[in-house]
Amino acid sequence: MSIFNFDLGGKKFEIQGPPGATEAQARAIFDQQAKTGALVGLKTGDILNAAKQAEGGLAAATGQISQALSGVPGSLGGSLGTAFSTAGKEFSSALSSATSVAQQTLSGITKSIAGTPVTNGISIADFSKQVPSLTSISGLSGIDVRSAMSQASTLVGQASTQFSDALGVGKFGFDATQLESAGLLKTGTVSSYLKQGVNSLTSVLKSPAIWTGKDGINNLDSLLGNPAAQNLTQQNLMSSGLNAVKQLGIPIDKLDPKALAGVSLNAAKSPADALAWAKGKLPADLKSQFDTVAKDASFAVDFAKQKINDAIAQLAPPGDAEDTVDRATLDAAVTRIFGNDKIPSLDYGGPVPPPAPLFAENKRLKALTSEQQTKLSQLGTQEVTVKTANALIAQYEAIMKYLNNVAKDYASLQKDVAGKPYTEFIAEVDAGLALVLALYDDIRKLYLPNLRRAGGR
Repeated sequence: MSIFNFDLGGKKFEIQGPPGATEAQARAIFDQQAKTGALVGLKTGDILNAAKQAEGGLAAATGQISQALSGVPGSLGGSLGTAFSTAGKEFSSALSSATSVAQQTLSGITKSIAGTPVTNGISIADFSKQVPSLTSISGLSGIDVRSAMSQASTLVGQASTQFSDALGVGKFGFDATQLESAGLLKTGTVSSYLKQGVNSLTSVLKSPAIWTGKDGINNLDSLLGNPAAQNLTQQNLMSSGLNAVKQLGIPIDKLDPKALAGVSLNAAKSPADALAWAKGKLPADLKSQFDTVAKDASFAVDFAKQKINDAIAQLAPPGDAEDTVDRATLDAAVTRIFGNDKIPSLDYGGPVPPPAPLFAENKRLKALTSEQQTKLSQLGTQEVTVKTANALIAQYEAIMKYLNNVAKDYASLQKDVAGKPYTEFIAEVDAGLALVLALYDDIRKLYLPNLRRAGGR
């Protein structure tokens, strides 16, 4: 085998060819790969080999190998002439391997679904509670996607406003890896704070500093209070998960919607585990969970096809309603009904606002807290090494000291409004103090211990 090394955009690539191949011939195929985008995603030092790519499930590489074997002009074999004709056996073997992987996964998925009973299939009420999907996904129609999402929510059995270490976040039970994959958590959150059970999921997610702010989700509460964001996140994870397992070798275009729905839900959890599940290589307990999800998702798609008519399918659950009553009109009507001067006038207006100085003080403290959150976010992007650990510790300690002073001011404001009729304002002050204390605890319990483990004082 002949080996050649080439540079492209500052990266080094290695290309393998059959014995006797010349550098000019190798350069020709390397340039062809570069022009067609086959090098995108390869890392420095990776081997450029169409057979290897086919083993990884890349359809473009498999197609290139097929062309080479057929001798189509301009293809791998045709463009290089007789010098590469001896590579046919190697390519043929790799193509056969890629094909066997595809058949293995199809067989594994079919057996898992066929051999598993339905455990908690959806009902019409479950389907109706799930909002329609925004679009179809890789062979799944909008109704299929809605059915699968309804099934995912039913299996979790948790409200959109709830979260726990056992079930995850919201109605779909997101874990930290999913939230990081969806771009809602900063890259590295899982590896930094959730390795080997050092911290609990709920304690980490309560930190505002780990959230990216994508789609307006800048803390745990903003995700829990936004069912629409949870739906969109689940749908995006299903879509990206299917794309990922397709690249890993599962021929999703060969699956019917019932099987594909189960694959999409499993891939939304973990594409790598979904591939291992399809190959029958998951541990028994995890395989059982994946089997259940796949079977119930298959049931959900079939159930919707059999039981859900167009009228029900077009129904969307109503959103939360607020400010739907004209209070001034209602107050006047009630007053007219009673019509007695001895009955005090009724006022259904909003809560009593605080005096201007108190309002201004709360605004000041909110701004100071926001400044420290920004500093924490900026520190979180810096690389941690033995050399930088002490400097970062000093900066985190300075923020802790500042937050401590802000907390004292918040506590003073809390005393000033205690027992007053400023209901909403008091709740806002309480929330502001809770946020400051949470940030303080994050630094003390998460950031500083990790920095000290990295070599700091």
